[in-house]
Amino acid sequence: MTINNLLTYLDHRPETIMPASGDGRTFSALSKENFPAILIDGTLTSQNLIAEDSQGMLTLSEYAKFLRDMRLKKTGLLIADLQSGFGNPLNTYYAAKELERSGGDILLLNDQTYPAHTTTEPMTTTPEELIGKLRAAKDSLENPATQIWIKLEGLHSYGIEGLIKRIQYLAKAGADAIVIDHYDNQQLLQLTQVGLPLPLLATWEPGIDQIDGITGWLDKGYLSTVIQRAQSQAINFIKQGGLAYAEK
Repeated sequence: MTINNLLTYLDHRPETIMPASGDGRTFSALSKENFPAILIDGTLTSQNLIAEDSQGMLTLSEYAKFLRDMRLKKTGLLIADLQSGFGNPLNTYYAAKELERSGGDILLLNDQTYPAHTTTEPMTTTPEELIGKLRAAKDSLENPATQIWIKLEGLHSYGIEGLIKRIQYLAKAGADAIVIDHYDNQQLLQLTQVGLPLPLLATWEPGIDQIDGITGWLDKGYLSTVIQRAQSQAINFIKQGGLAYAEK
């Protein structure tokens, strides 16, 4: 599937869920289904490459290498997880350049403090530092078609009003879209009633109602969760078989 601009595509298909992957087998399976884009999620990649559950444990070089490998197998766009920029704005400049060169069509920068952590209530940085990282990332880009989406994760900290202010600042600084994470349905519904200057996307997992006013949905790793659950069941089955053999 060839798409010049994912946001234009999503404008006509706002129900689209863009899946997340962090391992080659899952990525290969998703690629065969011609999704318009796949997120190479930092947390899922960390689980795959270094057996850690936190994205902050993954180095830029480890992630970029995996991204380059998956680029060879992609059929749609790749959303690269820029995380919290892998450091300060200067680090963000070089990280964004590396991820774009490694195959990222869209770079997803979050507003966590560095290093980013996988948690339900992450610590977030100041608007000034976030804007500095966004501008640094934009300055690094070589392809004018590459987009930068900002994932805002601090509703628990700065609330709806603070989030709206961040979106306004980010729009002026050149962000292409906003992704909301760690929200409840009422908060998301409230945001759709505000005239925001950027396309609004949201993270998705089973049980979340897709509502009007959201441009698209970014999976948080549903397929990987199902695979892990099946793996645990298989391990238990093997253990039970081993116990049964030992009792003979």
